[in-house]
Amino acid sequence: MDKSVIERCIDDFAQAGFECEEEFLRRFVASLAAKRFVILTGLSGSGKTKLAQAFAKWISPTQVRPDAFEKGVRIGNSYRVMDSDRIAVEFWNPDDEKVVLPRRLIDEWADFIELDPSLASLPSQEIRSKFKEQCDTKFAKHAIFWDTHLKPAALAVLESRKASQMSFRCHEVVAVGADWTSNEQVLGYSDGLDRKRYVRTKALDLILNAAASPDVPHVLILDEMNLSHVERYFADLLSAIESGEPMHLHGDEGDGGGTEIRSGVPPRLKLPENLFIIGTVNVDETTYMFSPKVLDRANVLEFRVTEKALQNFLGSPSGIDDSLIEAKGAAHASSFLKLARSDHGLTPDELVSVNREILLFFKALQPAGIEFGFRVAKEIVSFVGQHKRLAGDAWSLRTALDAQVVQKLLPKLHGARHKLEPILWSFALLCHSPRVESGDAEEVNNGFQAILTRALSAFEMNDNAFDPLGTRGNGERVLLPAEAHFPLSFDKVVRMLASVRMNGFTSFAEG
Repeated sequence: MDKSVIERCIDDFAQAGFECEEEFLRRFVASLAAKRFVILTGLSGSGKTKLAQAFAKWISPTQVRPDAFEKGVRIGNSYRVMDSDRIAVEFWNPDDEKVVLPRRLIDEWADFIELDPSLASLPSQEIRSKFKEQCDTKFAKHAIFWDTHLKPAALAVLESRKASQMSFRCHEVVAVGADWTSNEQVLGYSDGLDRKRYVRTKALDLILNAAASPDVPHVLILDEMNLSHVERYFADLLSAIESGEPMHLHGDEGDGGGTEIRSGVPPRLKLPENLFIIGTVNVDETTYMFSPKVLDRANVLEFRVTEKALQNFLGSPSGIDDSLIEAKGAAHASSFLKLARSDHGLTPDELVSVNREILLFFKALQPAGIEFGFRVAKEIVSFVGQHKRLAGDAWSLRTALDAQVVQKLLPKLHGARHKLEPILWSFALLCHSPRVESGDAEEVNNGFQAILTRALSAFEMNDNAFDPLGTRGNGERVLLPAEAHFPLSFDKVVRMLASVRMNGFTSFAEG
């Protein structure tokens, strides 16, 4: 996935009547690739949900071949699929005895039976004998002796082939309710009156679909996430995103004492790597603030309506034609997943520059007690690498770092003026000061040390020369926005400072 894909996506959006700036889309896609959880914040009606929907529809195929070995599916009368991936399938019988078979061997049996459908009526031992005589398999001879499993598995593959292609939802919009107090609204729950039934949700169905089709991106859009306390209903997913450990859904036991499948839902479920979660956030008197725990685990992108975009809309106030977006980017789905699974790919020199900026902000924020941890540092590096891949030859390290300051560091700032204003002064100085980017290592390090010294002085608020909103005698700003090293972040800091001075309190979403 590269710059041309972003440009193609922008063109497809425009044809459908949806306008999005190229750099904003690049930041959005790079954020998803760096971490599978992204938050979009902004004015109600500004297009946050539309962006999430548009990209999900663009990147996702509308149809896929169903997988015969989805977790929880029963094969024949005796076997149940407990796990599967692209390489193998794990079968369990009623006594909880496990057999793992290669998918390629199952496909060989399916191909063999497909050539002579009458074989399907024969006992598995006879099929095994004929297969051994007529087929030149690469698998060890003892492998085909699992004929009691191979026959029903092969027949299941043939049934899925007959089904050809089926409609398959790869994205879902779930409106968060004001009464969400547990994870049941997201992950469902066991029916207390029927031990075989599990009450499923749209979100859980999408997660199960993603697990069954690991090569297809799936997008879960949680609309207006902060209508309820996020931690109450989202904590399990947050933990699963971070740890990679399976989520507990139920603990039922089968007749043999082993775990039981309820309505196709396994007892424990890993969050698939091909599932991406996008949350939208509105801020008003009916919503809740996000805790640092949540913000720490996401890139937060502020969605703003530009004057140009509003003028274009007023000139032609028509809706978005989703049909013109649907699956237009599906050919890039695999490359998007590959991007999300890759490391940062930065050169040693680029990594040194990124680490230098991370340490500068860390040291400057220590006096305020808002320094960040290893997770944030790692995710900044990851984002910068993904942004580089999506920008091509015109890539700017400064632009990528600017995006991370405004998306990873500033969102956690909120509070009263006496607490927040010194921090904003320091942030403004860090974002405005030019860097020494060439010369020997000592010269560069001295330049960064000088910026740190000034940022720590700005935190004390003793010198009006450091006031981000201060003006000279001629009315000109002391710190000119056009001269900022990180213009995106500096602009946000200035808006937050103006808000906290006016209202006595502000947050990232309100500033």
